[in-house]
Amino acid sequence: MSNINLSSEFFDTELLSRLPNLEVKARFLVAGFLAGLHKTPFRGSSVEFKEYRDYQPGDELKLIDWKAYARTDRLHVKLREEETNMTVNLLVDKSCSMDYKSRTASMTKWDYSRALVAAFLLFLHKQRDAASLGFVGRTLEELTRGGARASHYRRMMALLHRDADDSESHLANSLNSLLPAVEMRSMILVFSDFYEDPKALKAPLSHLRHLKCEVLLFHILDPMEISFDFDEPLLLQELESEDKMRLSPDLVRDDYNESIRRHIDDISSLCVARDCEYLLLDTTVSPIHALGKYISKRRFMQ
Repeated sequence: MSNINLSSEFFDTELLSRLPNLEVKARFLVAGFLAGLHKTPFRGSSVEFKEYRDYQPGDELKLIDWKAYARTDRLHVKLREEETNMTVNLLVDKSCSMDYKSRTASMTKWDYSRALVAAFLLFLHKQRDAASLGFVGRTLEELTRGGARASHYRRMMALLHRDADDSESHLANSLNSLLPAVEMRSMILVFSDFYEDPKALKAPLSHLRHLKCEVLLFHILDPMEISFDFDEPLLLQELESEDKMRLSPDLVRDDYNESIRRHIDDISSLCVARDCEYLLLDTTVSPIHALGKYISKRRFMQ
């Protein structure tokens, strides 16, 4: 997505955090993404958007919107809006660890993920792609059937208005539970902090690829979870088990950084081995990058 040219406001996660609700956050992100998308080689590709542009010599006359010409006295070409039967399945981790926010972040991992998922749902709704939403906890919860109707979109948006309150997250089990409902050649988008043994994900990811599904894993972490840039002594509380531990950051920083680096590498390597897409996002980085990752894969599938 390095070619996308966006106003800096769309990369401001502090501004995103201040927007009043998920619906407004979703519109903000999708508007920012489309504003940049229109300036890139994605424009005119197989994923096209319902919009207008000025007529250019060589355009087919049947694409001209004559009603718009009557109103504006200018020739506009109406771009196609592709309809597809493909279903995009979105799974979001609702374990308590997702409710973490450090001093350097403006949003919890949960609020960041919900804003991103809401943007995806709005984007898919605009594209008339069918979408399905489920929540990952101890089990797979609230899994909706794939649909593209406005009522289905509103229901999924309503489901996002909840807390990250599950004491555990079993993503591998949730993916296994999803398998019977997955259609061939669909897409599965997972939003999680992935505090799970990557080896447990091997089998379900292999099953999904056997069904010719495209899988995108969005690894959501707080910046302090990546850098462990703490200075003062800490009292850490594990949000899922509520276990507590006092420690000095200087004594554990090197070991922690090595462990988190290895964990990230293991998940990334697993995705390479299973031909899945992987994107690490910290909560100070605009979620717009995730939409770009999706579009890249979506174009590849068509």
